Amino acid sequence: MMKIAPLLRSLRDDARGSALIETAFVAPFLVLMSLGGVEVANMVKRQHELHNAASKAAEIMMAAHPADEAALTTVMQQLAAAIQADTGLTTTAIGASVEPDETKNDVGYVMTRYRCGNATDFKKANTGCTDSPNAERFVVFLLRDRYTPVWTDYGLGDDLQYRVEKSVQIG
Repeated sequence: MMKIAPLLRSLRDDARGSALIETAFVAPFLVLMSLGGVEVANMVKRQHELHNAASKAAEIMMAAHPADEAALTTVMQQLAAAIQADTGLTTTAIGASVEPDETKNDVGYVMTRYRCGNATDFKKANTGCTDSPNAERFVVFLLRDRYTPVWTDYGLGDDLQYRVEKSVQIG
């Protein structure tokens, strides 16, 4: 029968398999880091897709120069369809009279708004410009989306909310 002290000494002195044991300790962390890198890349990709769709719509609106309200409505509807095709978001042209629903995700809005002088916020109508006599008209593209990373399945973190807004002065 083998004594315990020599057995422990032989196990301690034997270096074979130590790399395997070290890898077994490190591998789960490497997998988690790889998964995190892929998820972050997907988040950045979606943000880039939304910005590109809004920028492309803004460029088309600048080039369109709609002559009247009917032409503007037609262009806005066409841009809403293009944004929906590019992003997969349910996109509608809501014009000037409707407020976008800021509680919804996976939606896009194409709307007209007014800005008084150098103000930073938009108004629904060409009224109430007390600080400036002129109100400029804009077409605003608002895209809202949500991304759910895989780590939320394990109780880590929350959904990522996207809100992309681009505006183009038309009048």
